[in-house]
Amino acid sequence: MHQDRPVASFRSNIRRFPGSVRTLTLSMAMILSGTLGGCAGLPWDKAPTNFRGGYAAGDKVTAILPGKGPVADVADAVREGLRAAHGADDTAAKPTLTFIASEQPNKIAEAHGEAVAAGATQVIGPLLKPAVDVLATGPALKVPTLALNQAAAAGKAVGNLYQFALAPETEAVDAANQAKAMGFTRALMLAPAGEAGQRRSDAFRRQWEKLGATLVGQASFDPAATDAAKTLNALLKKGEADFLFLAVDADQARRLYPPIRDGANALPVIATSAVYSGAADAARDKALAGLYFVDLPWVLGVGQANDPVARANLKGKSAALATPLGLRLYAMGIDAYRLAPRLAGLAKDPAATFPGATGTLSLDALGRVQRQLTLAQFTATGPQPVTAKPAAKQRGWMPFARPAAAAQPAAQPAAVVAPAKTPSPSAAEPKPKPEPKRPLPQPAVTGG
Repeated sequence: MHQDRPVASFRSNIRRFPGSVRTLTLSMAMILSGTLGGCAGLPWDKAPTNFRGGYAAGDKVTAILPGKGPVADVADAVREGLRAAHGADDTAAKPTLTFIASEQPNKIAEAHGEAVAAGATQVIGPLLKPAVDVLATGPALKVPTLALNQAAAAGKAVGNLYQFALAPETEAVDAANQAKAMGFTRALMLAPAGEAGQRRSDAFRRQWEKLGATLVGQASFDPAATDAAKTLNALLKKGEADFLFLAVDADQARRLYPPIRDGANALPVIATSAVYSGAADAARDKALAGLYFVDLPWVLGVGQANDPVARANLKGKSAALATPLGLRLYAMGIDAYRLAPRLAGLAKDPAATFPGATGTLSLDALGRVQRQLTLAQFTATGPQPVTAKPAAKQRGWMPFARPAAAAQPAAQPAAVVAPAKTPSPSAAEPKPKPEPKRPLPQPAVTGG
């Protein structure tokens, strides 16, 4: 019988405080709750307990991942993250970690049974969405199982099944929460035409409206076109807005963002992690100076100074870290290992969180991992996590000085925090109160 691993929690009314006060309040609350074994809300190197482990003596973790096929590279990146987290586990109750190769969704029940029969006390996987669908429509599982994708349909909660996905829709939802926390209430939205752009747009719109805010206008453009200026200009004329949500990739952002930033009626712009490769490039990123985006704290180097698997400590140690997707899947593997022994505790308290590599993590009522990301901004010296979130609602507002070529008066930069400082949680206004932990319509794409 496995005991529940305690996870500290804090109540949603803390979110009512201004950012700086809230951060201090959360930190104090987490320190006090540390005596109970929790570490929610604290940076990795400041947690009151060692969350590199969390397992009970004799635990055995089995990961079920594809060993070949079209998603082999994806599986390899997650596998390396799991191994790295296991290697960094310096607790007395470090579990064994084994792997089962499985590519066929219709064989997932058999593979899971094999893992349990071999003594697994926690299972991580499967990775493919159809395999998760099989488990999500089946009977309760015998041991806690953290699937690395999300079932196609919300369905109902299945005993011992939890779902963890790096869905782009999650980032669109978080961008909406961050914008509302900055005091914005009227948004414009621009996204590329096609299924991926539509999913991001839908996720942002639903969350923005749930927050009681207004979508002034939205538009899509042909991603194959070299010039989307007409679409952008028409959108900017649709009405007074506080900011623009830009659901594009890095190359598209380099074309679209400068005219917004340098125009007579400049608007703040918030994007997703798709605009950042994970490797700062001052020359290429100059066009993005001033652009806000949300990303994984691990990618941004937030709160990891003393962690062996901090990104800065892993340079050159894995081929997976050479690509933007590989970086984020590696971080997913780290979190999967560290979440597995804490799933029951998180499930019991909807307010409980865990400071993961992929975000501040919690569970919704269906056992799906919810992520609150880190807000960052491109600056002249590269992306920086943002702590002070100025509430500005008028056109012409710029958070940073324009690039020198624009010959604009320099503005005071927004406050940023260096790696290893306490990141500001993804906050939202209490009226109406956003609940990132509620089930959100965010179909997973990892491995799907």
